[in-house]
Amino acid sequence: MQKKLISLAIAVALTSTTSAFAAAKSFTDVPANSWSYSVINWSTQQAIAKGYPNGTFKPDKTVSEEEFLSMLIRAYGDVPDTTNPPYWSSKYYTKAKSLNYPVSTQRTAVITRTKVAEIVAGTQGKNYSGTNAIKYMLANGLASGKSGSTVAGYQGSDSLTRAEAVAFIKRVIDNRASDELLPRPSKPSSEEGLGLVPEGNAPSGFNKDVLVISDGAKPDATLVKRGNAVSKALAGTGLTTLVNVEQNALGIKDPKTGNVIFVFADNSYKDAAYGVVIKYDYLVDTGAKDMRADYVSAMTKAMKALGIDGGTTFTKTLDAADYDGKSRTFTAGGKTYHINPVNAGQGVISE
Repeated sequence: MQKKLISLAIAVALTSTTSAFAAAKSFTDVPANSWSYSVINWSTQQAIAKGYPNGTFKPDKTVSEEEFLSMLIRAYGDVPDTTNPPYWSSKYYTKAKSLNYPVSTQRTAVITRTKVAEIVAGTQGKNYSGTNAIKYMLANGLASGKSGSTVAGYQGSDSLTRAEAVAFIKRVIDNRASDELLPRPSKPSSEEGLGLVPEGNAPSGFNKDVLVISDGAKPDATLVKRGNAVSKALAGTGLTTLVNVEQNALGIKDPKTGNVIFVFADNSYKDAAYGVVIKYDYLVDTGAKDMRADYVSAMTKAMKALGIDGGTTFTKTLDAADYDGKSRTFTAGGKTYHINPVNAGQGVISE
């Protein structure tokens, strides 16, 4: 039986589906080879989004605030209907306002990515606005950015399409701080931990090339040891070791693009109920439409440094899973690990 997974890395099963929500494979405008096929399928199976009566999903249609808010709240579990509501989304706004989320009065207006960041940060129990909300999303794996994992790359003034919205929400669910919607504080949250500590200013014990995110908490000896081991393994690759002290996790960042391609968490040394969870992303070379050998190699080196030496068996299994989108398993150190692809070059690995 697989161990309990921490909220950092994998989606929790939500409400059961209903007949009103069709699978993506039935949508005439969502072909099986579309980047959004699997995430749209997920959203309809979880009763988060649904298609139109004519059998389409309209993945490129822009999303209004009420549409995004309703999908986001449904991802945590729908709320009861209200009697004679003034508009269909009333119950979602009532819920959002009760939790102090920064919703506007323009419910039908197209929502911006910055407003999305502000609302999502609220659901995680944080009060951030504007750039700080975007920084929080990036620092906590709730978004990877549109053209890069930077504030500029997030492109906060842009709108969201329906396909982008459900992909956004799935990422939030995969990385959420709690299985429940958290109330947004009345006062702005601390700005500590929103950015990376500059190279050379890492906390005592870390190699000087390790970049660290911290809310003021001090890393324990295990996290320091892991961070330094990965840093050593990545020497000469041009990639950077990233450590998030708040989440007790570490990763690999490409400083040229700002993309975080690998995130590792294993708190089993603190609580046996937890197991290894790895998230990988950006492993596809968009030009060659194939796995990036340099990223896969770096990830494999990091895993080996962390005690998961799957060798060529792992890389072949990862490639096969990415090719057909089907889950695979591999063994390392006497343990079985599950590879669950999400999109091309993106997925979750867990015990």
